Amino acid sequence: MTTTEGSRPDDYPQLTSPFRSMKERYDVVVVGSGYGAGVAASRMARAGKSVAVLEMGWERRPGSFPRSLFQCLREINISGITRWRFSDKPTRLFQLVLGDGQHALVARALGGCSLINAGVFLEADQQTLQMSVWPPEIRNNSSSLQPYYSRGAEMLQPSPYPESHPRLLKLEAIQTQAEWLGKGVSFYRAPLTTFFRRERSHVGVMMQENTGSGNESTGLNDGSKNTVTTTYLADAWNWGAEIFCGCEVRYIEQAPNEEGYVVYFAWHGSGRSDVKTQLFWVKAEELCFLGAGALGTTEILLRSRDCGLPISPMVGRNMSGNGDMLFFGYNGDSHVNGISGAAGPTVTGVVDRRGASSRDVLAGYVIEDGSIPKALSPLIQAMLVLQTVRFSIPRSISGSMSRGWRSISKLKLPSFKASRLRGAMQRTSTYLVMSHDSNELTLTLKDDRAVLRGPGEGRSANFSNIRHVLSYVITRAGGKVGSSLLRGREQEEVTVHPLGGANMSSDGTGRGGVTNHLGQVYTGHGSSAHEGLVCCDASIVPTALGVNPMATITALAERSVELIAKRRGFSIDTDTLNGTLDASSQPTISQKVAHGFQDTAKSYQLLSPIGWQFTEVLDGHICLQSKDVAFDTYEALGRGSSCTMRMVLTVEICRRIGESPASVQSGVLMMLDTHGLHYEGICTGTVACHGLSRGPMRVDGKVQFFIRSKEQAESTSLIYSMQLISLENTNYKLEGHKQIDSASAFSIRGMWEATTKVNILITRDDGLKVGAGVLRISWPSFRRQLKTFRTTEPFRLELILALVLFLAYFTLQLVVVFLRPLTPARKSRHPPHPPPDPKQQPSRTINLCTVDGVTVRLEEYEPLLGTDEAIESPGPESQPVLFIPGVTGNATHSTFALPYLRCNLVEYFTARGYRCYVLTPRWGSDAKTSAQCTVYDCRLDIAAALQHILNHQKQKPYVVAHCQGSAALAMGLLDGTINRTHILGITANAVFITQVLAYWNSLKAATPALIRLYELISGTHYPIGSPNGNKLIHRILDILLQFYPVEHRRDICTSTHCHRTTFAFGLCWNHKNLNANTHDNVGQFFADTHTRLLEHVTRMGTYGACLDNELRPMLTDRSLLNLQGIPILFVSGTVNEVFKPESTLRDYEMLRRRFGEHLYRRFLVEGYGHLDPVIGKNAAKDVYWRVLEHVKWCVRGGGDVKVD
Repeated sequence: MTTTEGSRPDDYPQLTSPFRSMKERYDVVVVGSGYGAGVAASRMARAGKSVAVLEMGWERRPGSFPRSLFQCLREINISGITRWRFSDKPTRLFQLVLGDGQHALVARALGGCSLINAGVFLEADQQTLQMSVWPPEIRNNSSSLQPYYSRGAEMLQPSPYPESHPRLLKLEAIQTQAEWLGKGVSFYRAPLTTFFRRERSHVGVMMQENTGSGNESTGLNDGSKNTVTTTYLADAWNWGAEIFCGCEVRYIEQAPNEEGYVVYFAWHGSGRSDVKTQLFWVKAEELCFLGAGALGTTEILLRSRDCGLPISPMVGRNMSGNGDMLFFGYNGDSHVNGISGAAGPTVTGVVDRRGASSRDVLAGYVIEDGSIPKALSPLIQAMLVLQTVRFSIPRSISGSMSRGWRSISKLKLPSFKASRLRGAMQRTSTYLVMSHDSNELTLTLKDDRAVLRGPGEGRSANFSNIRHVLSYVITRAGGKVGSSLLRGREQEEVTVHPLGGANMSSDGTGRGGVTNHLGQVYTGHGSSAHEGLVCCDASIVPTALGVNPMATITALAERSVELIAKRRGFSIDTDTLNGTLDASSQPTISQKVAHGFQDTAKSYQLLSPIGWQFTEVLDGHICLQSKDVAFDTYEALGRGSSCTMRMVLTVEICRRIGESPASVQSGVLMMLDTHGLHYEGICTGTVACHGLSRGPMRVDGKVQFFIRSKEQAESTSLIYSMQLISLENTNYKLEGHKQIDSASAFSIRGMWEATTKVNILITRDDGLKVGAGVLRISWPSFRRQLKTFRTTEPFRLELILALVLFLAYFTLQLVVVFLRPLTPARKSRHPPHPPPDPKQQPSRTINLCTVDGVTVRLEEYEPLLGTDEAIESPGPESQPVLFIPGVTGNATHSTFALPYLRCNLVEYFTARGYRCYVLTPRWGSDAKTSAQCTVYDCRLDIAAALQHILNHQKQKPYVVAHCQGSAALAMGLLDGTINRTHILGITANAVFITQVLAYWNSLKAATPALIRLYELISGTHYPIGSPNGNKLIHRILDILLQFYPVEHRRDICTSTHCHRTTFAFGLCWNHKNLNANTHDNVGQFFADTHTRLLEHVTRMGTYGACLDNELRPMLTDRSLLNLQGIPILFVSGTVNEVFKPESTLRDYEMLRRRFGEHLYRRFLVEGYGHLDPVIGKNAAKDVYWRVLEHVKWCVRGGGDVKVD
């Protein structure tokens, strides 16, 4: 293609190198090719380093971008959360990621989103850069970015649409509309990285004059746009960088010698779709820069974390859509030429309202004009017409038919032919908005695919205000408001500027973000970072910018690269110019990269062979590394490196002699175990794995059938314990297990998976971990296995009976799991399971008298001294922490001090030097008091506990509250019963003020009839773990509750106490997060409750917020002031089936918009339910640390703000 002057629009070198020319190692590897990646590639190449750039998409040059709707549709790939199945084409130009509450549109090609953005170069305002989410190096010196903004502008050369160029109707229209919004609004022409005359760029590439097509969002074909390809990447190419396309980076790991990083990627070459799981690798000897965009970089980090790379747990959290919104003013009064042709650049004018509310940075936003690209005009036209008709028809029906037809006839419906771009579409304005959202998007991996979730920003008050402003402007201009095609029932917005995911830390540790101020990835919770692993793109931006982020991303990357280069002693040559770069140019610089263990005897004295054996064959993959990651991840790693294993076992079936141990007993089969029918198998055979030995290894070991799991509730396992002896005389130990749990209930496929999949762990005799993986029994192998049953002794009739009994035992075990919803329920074991380790006991118990004369219990736990993590102020001056539980009745154990966990929450804090107080509110008092109390009454108990702590320690306590304990705390603050100055800070789990019931709870709470019916039949007392819950009505109820609906099979269980808890409060946990001991003893920490209390809870849930005893709303503008100045951390599990996570989101949004964002944080715990953030088996690792960091932050004075 040539321009009208005869010159090529892509007159610059071919930047991509052939894949076969890739070397094994480079000094620097850059992942991605957007603005940040381009900066890194250019500057590192200019520092004399060998550089490789890996881009998933392909090189697309001016003249090759789509020109028609059909071409655009061929270039789009849809992924994410969708019920439709789309073929995965990750290298297509347009990548539409459908999320839950938020969608995203990004580009995959060499140059990234710079190919399809509007090229608006606007700096973030100082207020945004001074927000608390930024690292102190930036927020305390926001002007420090100015030189880097200038450096980026020098390369990208932004300039506004010239005054001397033809007038643009859409530019004049938005300027007029800006005047309608008042004097406090700033309007100016947008600085664009577009050339408006033919000249050579700073890099040396000849740029063409912009033709005003308005097709920036589908790719400019006129060669006028200064993209990353024609600037930073062209510069990097000229200085020797090698650029490779079609390379999908999967994950990154630190090199074995801890020098550099290994980047694993799939190559999407022609015909490789079926073998793309066979990964290639390249090593970064010194630095690896991640610049694949917010979504791409975050996905790589998530997968790298799953593959064992130590990373901050904050990865994928607190992402932002930059407050992006898209509006159309359809069919206005005047022509604006808003659709290609002579529209001019996509964006020409900016209505800047960031300064309109200088005291509230979150209220700032910009409005930019837009244009509809020619290729998409038929689609947009149809969408707007349908939207108009949809909103017009109901109004016409409500009136006379003739008036309705007149209304429809007045619709100026243009022809759908793309060649006739006039009429309503030429009177249609496009508006692009960038604002501030809640920064609550999360990106996770599910089935190895990225899943984007967010709160549905379109429903927020801030977005509603902006929508109101745009509606006013559009209506005044005579148009009708149109919105995105993807805006649905949840008011999802589509962002073209996803930000965050690897956020820069606000406190210099991995607890406050994923990267430091340079973009270096933290290795975990602390301040230690991977110094050679640097994020340099939109993923590090910790908040919405309220403006186009291109300039800020570029400036941050320039800053990071310069400072890292100085630290490492690199000298970046920024003075030498390139000269002319055209299609025939060659790079100016061409980079040149040049045992023995003893056998352990086995004892089978307690086993008696039944006279039968069988042979099974298992095949799979293992990974010979010692990382602490999941077995499925090991399998994926092993598959990627072709590390296969084949195990052939002959199993002699034996019966255990004597009484079965308690760990073997499981549900219905306790009766069978009493008769000694527990089986094990003696295993002999071979294991072949070339990674462990050059030949097959002999096997000696055993398999235990159906051993009850201690680590997971309602789970049983088949456990393989074997010793492997290799030809090299090296001994290994192999431990494997098949785990069978409620996920297999009523699922043939799930049962097949559970019974044919073996997770294996391989260690040396000294315990050193060698590797792990997964072996499976295939269907053909299983069919052959059934034919391998053979006797081990001369045949006799008794052997048939022995085999039948074994098969019946085996089948019954599986049937019990498969039909678990129909299995007779059981109560907790008596006596209850003993705690795994002795737990700290309260140093004293205080009986507090509240102002209304009720006595409540407060237990005090002394700080543990001499621990490594204890704070420096032991004794009576230790920081007090008050724990307020939810409704548990007068239980034996508090949920905060459960003896069934390796580390409970009280133990976690006392081990770190804190003095802990655990309150049992009046719902755990005597029967008369608990029967009459409400959540509202319990606020008096909390006030008494706070006053006691203040009187004795002279320190404000930090409060950790769960569920209705948190609601009672909120009520006390709202009505002034609790003085806000008595509290250092708060962690509120599940709810606080707002209470949004989950689905099944909302159905139960819809009417009080269920409570009235229960009172009529059984009275006001509802037992859970109390001994008086054995009346006939409760036994009948236990039978009925076996069929209580749950959303996931994993939550089907046989515990009556769990069922009763679920009926009263909703499903309180994800069963996979509870160990067996905790689940078996639910009745020890849930005793009972009463219908008066339950009715108060359901009334609040139905209303959606706190109510007093007269059911009057407690939340008012005046009462909310009582919470001002209190730092609050909101915690919610993502699978909470008691209260929706939206409960804490609403409070979080309400408080931060009312009092500012500084004091409020929200932590979503992925995969956790209602109570398991407190009692989960891994809660100490997944949740407690976040609460501790908030306490420390409050102790350091992070929450000290001036309260008016």
